[in-house]
Amino acid sequence: MGDNVRVGKNTNIFVHPKRRDSKEFILKISNNVHIGNYNIIGARNSVVLEENALLGLRVIIVDHSHHYENVEIPIKSQAVTEGGPVRIERDCWIGANVFVLPNVTIGRHAIIGANLVVTGDIPPYSVAVGAPARMIKRYDFDLKQWVRVDG
Repeated sequence: MGDNVRVGKNTNIFVHPKRRDSKEFILKISNNVHIGNYNIIGARNSVVLEENALLGLRVIIVDHSHHYENVEIPIKSQAVTEGGPVRIERDCWIGANVFVLPNVTIGRHAIIGANLVVTGDIPPYSVAVGAPARMIKRYDFDLKQWVRVDG
């Protein structure tokens, strides 16, 4: 953790080693980062917050997820996915209620508007807004597998 880092109240920052006997994970919070209230940051692979990153209220940044494929087992009891790295480059502003998913880089000095789910890279010096939700998969009980849905 760098110098002059501010972490808001009720924020949860945690790491998940790739294996129980391993210490392989990276969580780096650089200088002058401000993390707002009620944030969640979870690292299994690599989460990096570069200098001067500003995270608003209720931001979630995770580099992994949970498996859900087996409908006979509760999702909370299924394994954690491998996921992929997340990098928030220097001077970014992440608005309130933003969820940053695995395998995402938010470029330098980018602005992420409120209420957004970030599923892909955001170029440097850009502004991203909007959050349409749509169904992309459903479980087919006849085929006994998850299938994509045209959306």
